[in-house]
Amino acid sequence: MPPIIFFSFPAHGHVNPTLPVVGELVRRGEQVDYFATARFRQAVEGSGARFFPYPEGLDIPDEEPGPFDRIATTLEALLRMSDAVLEEQLDQVGALGPALIVHDSFSPWGRFVAQRLVLPAMVSVPSILVNQGIVSNYGANPESRASDSGLTREWFERMDSLCSAFAARHGVTRLAPDQWLQVYGDLNLVYTSRLFQPRAEMFDSDRFRFVGPSIGRRAETPAFPFHVLGREPLVYISLGTIYGDRGRFFPMCVEAFRNSPWRIVMAVGRKFQAPAHVPENFIIEPSVPQIEILERAAAFVTHGGMNSVNEALYFNVPLVVAPQGADQFWIASRVAELGAGIVLGSDADASDLRGAVERALDDRRYSQAAARIGESLRNAGGYRKAADEILDFRRAR
Repeated sequence: MPPIIFFSFPAHGHVNPTLPVVGELVRRGEQVDYFATARFRQAVEGSGARFFPYPEGLDIPDEEPGPFDRIATTLEALLRMSDAVLEEQLDQVGALGPALIVHDSFSPWGRFVAQRLVLPAMVSVPSILVNQGIVSNYGANPESRASDSGLTREWFERMDSLCSAFAARHGVTRLAPDQWLQVYGDLNLVYTSRLFQPRAEMFDSDRFRFVGPSIGRRAETPAFPFHVLGREPLVYISLGTIYGDRGRFFPMCVEAFRNSPWRIVMAVGRKFQAPAHVPENFIIEPSVPQIEILERAAAFVTHGGMNSVNEALYFNVPLVVAPQGADQFWIASRVAELGAGIVLGSDADASDLRGAVERALDDRRYSQAAARIGESLRNAGGYRKAADEILDFRRAR
């Protein structure tokens, strides 16, 4: 049977939602060939897919936004990555004889490969859908555009010229510079619910299928001392894989919660040095099995990444959101709008943080709103629904 090709953006927040979908397709007898960077090999192969590495130089290091913390350098990186895939891997993909390409909305090279090979393509959307209306109404990083000194008129003119040259060189449809940031297709799988999606009425159901979060047990999960968790409310704290190096944040958490009546579980990444004397109510680890922790959590202090928010709300956990970058400001605004959590400003201190957690735990309206969203996420269908949509799309094409 011809394989289904997955082109992922090489970051955990983009790869993780696809793995349960891939596993479900494999269980149904499909062959899946998955392109990512070498550090995802074990996770991809654990899902049952065949792993194919991207060209060298396309990796995105953990806990380091790198070129993706500014709009200008993000666009340049996406163009460079697309160029590498088309130059070095187009023939390889063609030789695999695929029936369908599924690519991340942040992986425009998948769209271009499908065009060159005249194949149907679907898009995997790991975050909320975004258009100008959402950008205008749901907030953004107040520092991003102002501090992005690369966004000059000369840069736009140069980037526009590079986009034209790319399309001509590879024989594909030209994308304007702003279109590279979110590439949607004829059919798009969105890993949230219509309830959570901001301005959902702007996205028609023929093109956008809200399949809910792709919650599955991960093959690679760190060990955790669950036996030491008591009966006190559990507050989980994490800034995800990319933003774990925010030096001020984790010490502020220790200050805020060292004498609290809660059990604090804090995933800090590899760069944070835990204090010499860890408070007795704290468990501090580089990483933890997040889904299993959230199943037990009473509140979650998070950066607001889509996977983290999805997983918390799936288990009805209210949120305290401290957005750090990218789409997290839009997601945080939606969490607050639906009443499922509290958003902290960049100038929040330990007192603000503790007060926000107290409100999230004490005011039942937060947990009730989280449960309402959680029900919508669970009812959306998850990875099984996503697999159904992929196979239906292939049959239709």
